[in-house]
Amino acid sequence: RARALLQQLPPQDCDERYCPDLAEEERRQLRAFSARRRQEALGQGLACPVPGPCHGCPCRKCGRRLNKGDPGVSASRLGDQFWHPSCFSCHFCHQQLVDLIYFQQDGRIYCGRHHAELFRPRCASCDQLIFMEECIEAEGRRWHLEHFCCLECDEPLRGQRYVMRSGRPCCRGCFESLFAEPCQACGDPIG
Repeated sequence: RARALLQQLPPQDCDERYCPDLAEEERRQLRAFSARRRQEALGQGLACPVPGPCHGCPCRKCGRRLNKGDPGVSASRLGDQFWHPSCFSCHFCHQQLVDLIYFQQDGRIYCGRHHAELFRPRCASCDQLIFMEECIEAEGRRWHLEHFCCLECDEPLRGQRYVMRSGRPCCRGCFESLFAEPCQACGDPIG
């Protein structure tokens, strides 16, 4: 449960104490972002038996009928609708919402992680939201400028050639010296 809660509600998405390297402007943006999300989108589902007036109503996710007395989940921010407990899950990752904590956007429910990612990119290195104007986009993911570095020597790779190794970027020098196959004829690494 604790592991799933940390995955679905990353503390760095709402508390600047978990983001020690943020500049003051980024801290200000994180505080405003977090407050706005809490006020406009955060809710906790209520697990309860389906009441009589909702007998026969369809589950909001799967559409199957909910009968009076069946276990159900209601989400007050989304009106008088019910879900089967197993259907009360994130629209993006489809994981059941731990402790029924949800964020709503455009009538859909999300875990905190994926709701935040609707509005801000997430750094592939530190897992924090990116509040800077610039970031690096490579291999279908985004990084803080200072986090797009060689996995071996930590040299910044902005504007340089690199090779992906185990999902992380590696500079040409480190790749050739540590991972490249040597040529059978001359012994030089094959780039």
